[in-house]
Amino acid sequence: MRLTPLNLRSMYLVNNQRPKNGRRATRVPFPFNGCLPLKLRDSVSGKSEKLQSNPCVQEMFVMFSCFKKNDFDQALCSKEIQTFEACHLNHLTNEKRKKEQERRGVMVPGEKRLAHKQLNHLLGRYKQPV
Repeated sequence: MRLTPLNLRSMYLVNNQRPKNGRRATRVPFPFNGCLPLKLRDSVSGKSEKLQSNPCVQEMFVMFSCFKKNDFDQALCSKEIQTFEACHLNHLTNEKRKKEQERRGVMVPGEKRLAHKQLNHLLGRYKQPV
């Protein structure tokens, strides 16, 4: 069978109308199959909580550039080493504080990302009706 514009056109017509977006429309609408009830669970998993922070990268870069400039002499780069160590200690104390707050379930006002334990605490407070 040779395809002519008439045959092609009849193939794309659905209810005697051509689809607006140029795609072939489905002849029968796909029915929604609700196999599970549409409601939220009362808990979330903590699988995707990983620490993906890169702290003190700028300080480390400045320290290594000083090392390269001074042939890796640490005596000449003591200021950069101290700023890097101070940044690292500050990061460690912040991480300890956050972990302690997450362990106790303390809610921090204005926090953008909540831990899974904090979310479970909130979802448990407002349970879904059965």
